[in-house]
Amino acid sequence: MTSWVVYILFLISGVSGLVYQVIWVREFGSVFGNTVHSASAVTAVFMCGLGVGSFVVGRFSDRRHRNDLRQPLRAYGVFEIGIGLLGLGVALALPELEGLSAHFSQYELGREGWFELTAASHLFRYAAALLLLAPITFLMGGTLTLLIRYVVADDLGATGWRVGALYGVNTLGAALGAFATDFALIPNLGILKAELVAVALNGIAGVGALLLAARRGEAGSAALAETEEDVDAPRDAAADHRVAGTAATLFATGFVAMGFEIVWFRYLISGLGAQRSIFSLLMGVILVGIALGSILGGHLVRRHGKPVPLFLGAQTSFIFVALAPMAAFGSDLFRVVLEGTPSSLRVVAEIALSLPAITAVVGLGALLMGCTFPFANAHVQRVRASVGGRAGALYLANTFGNVAGSLVTGFLLLPTLGQQRSLAVLTGCGAIALVPLYLSSRSRKEAGPAEEGEAVSPRFFAACIAGILLCLGGWLALPEHHLLNAVRQQPGSETGQRVVAISEGINESIVVLERIGERALYTNGHSMSATGFAAQRYMRLFAHFPLLNAEDPRSVLVICFGVGTTLHAASLHPSVERLDVVDLSKNVLRQAHYFSETNRDVLEMDRVSVHVNDGRQHLRMQPPASYDLITLEPPPIAHAGVASLYTTEFYSLARSRLGEGGFMTQWLPAYQVSTEVNLSIIRSFLEVFPNAALLSGFKRELILVGSTGPAPQLDPARIRERLDRNPALREELEAMGAGSLTALAAAFVAGPLALEQATRDVRPVTDDLPLMEYSPDAIHFGTRLPRAIFDSWELRTWCPGCFDGRRPIADLAELTDLVAALRSYHQSDGFLDFPRLGTNTRYEPPPPLPGTPCRLQSVRDSRYFTEIFGCQDGG
Repeated sequence: MTSWVVYILFLISGVSGLVYQVIWVREFGSVFGNTVHSASAVTAVFMCGLGVGSFVVGRFSDRRHRNDLRQPLRAYGVFEIGIGLLGLGVALALPELEGLSAHFSQYELGREGWFELTAASHLFRYAAALLLLAPITFLMGGTLTLLIRYVVADDLGATGWRVGALYGVNTLGAALGAFATDFALIPNLGILKAELVAVALNGIAGVGALLLAARRGEAGSAALAETEEDVDAPRDAAADHRVAGTAATLFATGFVAMGFEIVWFRYLISGLGAQRSIFSLLMGVILVGIALGSILGGHLVRRHGKPVPLFLGAQTSFIFVALAPMAAFGSDLFRVVLEGTPSSLRVVAEIALSLPAITAVVGLGALLMGCTFPFANAHVQRVRASVGGRAGALYLANTFGNVAGSLVTGFLLLPTLGQQRSLAVLTGCGAIALVPLYLSSRSRKEAGPAEEGEAVSPRFFAACIAGILLCLGGWLALPEHHLLNAVRQQPGSETGQRVVAISEGINESIVVLERIGERALYTNGHSMSATGFAAQRYMRLFAHFPLLNAEDPRSVLVICFGVGTTLHAASLHPSVERLDVVDLSKNVLRQAHYFSETNRDVLEMDRVSVHVNDGRQHLRMQPPASYDLITLEPPPIAHAGVASLYTTEFYSLARSRLGEGGFMTQWLPAYQVSTEVNLSIIRSFLEVFPNAALLSGFKRELILVGSTGPAPQLDPARIRERLDRNPALREELEAMGAGSLTALAAAFVAGPLALEQATRDVRPVTDDLPLMEYSPDAIHFGTRLPRAIFDSWELRTWCPGCFDGRRPIADLAELTDLVAALRSYHQSDGFLDFPRLGTNTRYEPPPPLPGTPCRLQSVRDSRYFTEIFGCQDGG
């Protein structure tokens, strides 16, 4: 009887494997850019390595470990130790590749006139992933077939059950690894130490297997009977046909399953958010489903036999349960989730908030996906001498199908057909996938009467195909853009809004909405930018604050295009000769014309160069001192991957690309993350720009400003001169409620001394410890802004020219009164507290402070100040 210890060891191995995979995806994103190509490279190499390793090692084990049960177990132990050593090597090597990344990356001009990475640049990424990850993933794949060889032994009748149990516990370990990595290991230990935990787990599994093999002694070394070896000889053709047909079906079902997973991810993040916790929960639920399905499949085939009918029925049922929740619930699924009341415990609350929706969409589908591997093995395993090779061949086919499904769905189906029609194509493929398995079962009649009972009747096969086609017909009958309609029904959306455009690309689904007073850009269900007064004010000030005060700014880099607001603002400064914009998404850039009233078709300007790339990767490709201003307003800062633009390492890179006296401005939406993470972000900025200042863009939309020269300062004389020479710039600032020197100076929130004091004992956000990705989702959980960062006592250091001695100069006479009023506003509980949102809770702005501020002329002249002080009626 196979020891239960083997299953425990393989569960531990599964934990380790997913810790590696989750970390590798994010580290490759940091090193080579957070692009879909980087993620695809890691996923493709990981899956292909597993498949090739399982096949090659399975064939090898069949030849070398035929008669000694200790040998595959001993080899497994050696493999686990090897995985740990290679994992340690990868952990140490990956961060050192950043320099190579820039050296081997180049731009070329694409068909749309934008600079894109060359094919050679992408090839380098795939080659780097292959060289680093192929050896370790090869060993990972080999562990599966080594243990299949061990647990099956000579009891071929138990193949389905034992393979199902083994694969199930390993996948269950993988699910634990997915949960643990992002909910425990990285938030508490950092990325490197999390990888070391995975290395230690490999060591435990390896040493445990070696000890177990040694304890078996001669009990496992006796030669096994070889009568089966000769039985298969006259049946080679039928056996080969059976394996080939089953492998073809596993390839196709792997293709379909991974395609569905890609669409599931996009659908769910559109409704739940793109936070790291959502990705971890989704991956974890899928893996738990596969694990339970594998165990269930092994049990069913042990109890009932007939693996082929079970396989066909499971795949037919998969199509139904995979489509039904999305067809039935639509956006109502997310409405129910958002109405839930979260717990005070972060991890418990995040799981409780999102788990019901994730489980409803993917749970049953993942369960049925897991059944296929034990069913397939039960169908083909009839000869002890080829157990490992056949299991490896099936796993290889399935993993190759997974890779093909992810690439075709992500790069072809979604950009050309969209989510809804992509699922229709995948459903059709699901019907075709059943054909090879059915044909392979018919050929089994040649093997003798004992196996004829496993053949599938034409009626049952036809019923399965008909069931899938009925699902396809029902899916095609849904309204167009059924899955994207969730955007228009999210909490807080305006009534009467109109969809202007819908577009789906490689990275995201985009909806352009027309609503009262503005147009808005939504990507994957979440607002990214808009043309309303609030968004326009702070996005334009990203550029205006530094460019009004820079000595002679010539070159500007804008990271993240949005709707083009910041880029257009920078274009209003005539000294700027070079305007570079970097965005990951061509699809976002293609929507620019819908916002031309705001961006004035800025992408068509001769001095504007568009680069389709990751912002961090672009900076590495530039020589030192390339820019006078670097400014960025990424997606919501708690979203997965955005932390790479807020770490100390990123700021150091950006500073190295700024010229002497160059500026950097960084968006700080303080209401999107916890108090602690706000302070950590500021700490990271101060580590590189110790002279930084914090400004107010619009209410809680804050702006960090740093410089490579002296502390950022407002120069009244320079600003007057530049505004006098540039009426268009003055007009824009007046429209933003920032047309006077008083209004510009009053944007000051805190200086470097106040920020240093507030963050003195705070951990910074780093590449190794991306704290902001593990902050509670403030939109759902609420937050409180840190009071300590709203301290304007250093106003004179921000604008020394605004004062004559202790008093403001004549045309800024109201400055101290206005700043005092703003300080009271910023330190009020109504401003600092940000309540959680739900479908029955709309965001309310901080309460106005009527009274004295409304008597100030500088307040009455500014739309922004009259709004926040409640002076619309004249005070």
